Amino acid sequence: MEKPSRPRSRLTDVVIEALSKRLEDRTYRSGDKLPSEHALCEEFQVSRTVVREAVASMRLSGQLVSKPGIGVFVTEDREKPIDFVVEPAATDARWALHIMELRAGLEIEACGLAAERRSAAELSAIVEAFDDFNRASRDMEAAVKADFAFHLAIARASNNPHFPSLLQAAVGDVMLDLNIKHGGKTPDELELYEARNAVEHEAILTAIMRRDPGAARAAMSRHLGDSIARYRKLLSQPAADPRR
Repeated sequence: MEKPSRPRSRLTDVVIEALSKRLEDRTYRSGDKLPSEHALCEEFQVSRTVVREAVASMRLSGQLVSKPGIGVFVTEDREKPIDFVVEPAATDARWALHIMELRAGLEIEACGLAAERRSAAELSAIVEAFDDFNRASRDMEAAVKADFAFHLAIARASNNPHFPSLLQAAVGDVMLDLNIKHGGKTPDELELYEARNAVEHEAILTAIMRRDPGAARAAMSRHLGDSIARYRKLLSQPAADPRR
């Protein structure tokens, strides 16, 4: 009989969160070598087992790569560069609809799994992105960035490395969708749109906090479903505008 795998320790989550943060803020850049195992043990005051578990998890998610006899490195070109500048020409609604349908299939399940599996550190990352989005207010560029960060944090909290990898692989197309929805609005219209989005984000966050996978899937389904419906309406009635 196969023995169940040992659950990941809280200390491992702490190390993963800290190292992931350094990848996000580019303290460690693509191709950089990480400090030695001994140095990481000293820095985080943890055992070698904890560091090895953290590195193994991050290798599995595609963030790190080990080179035998050399060390551990940040994966080359692990993410496409993200351009958060809203381009006026980025308004291909049919392409954006295709991306939204893909996201629905991906993110609804990821959200349910996040409610089941998220660690305290992963929940903190979701909350941080949620707060950043709410603070963005009328800053369109900041709102687009925080919106994507919120969804990516949820995908990571699923603890299935393929969810964030797929979302990041499609980042350019996801940004197209966000550009369409955030762009072309007056400041007042943008504020109303962001307020509606914040309410939907809060419902998602609440379900994840309560570890309620059914409610989490339903909240994400409503959130993405509204956008899908608007794009379909636009394509059937050319005069309509999904951004409102």
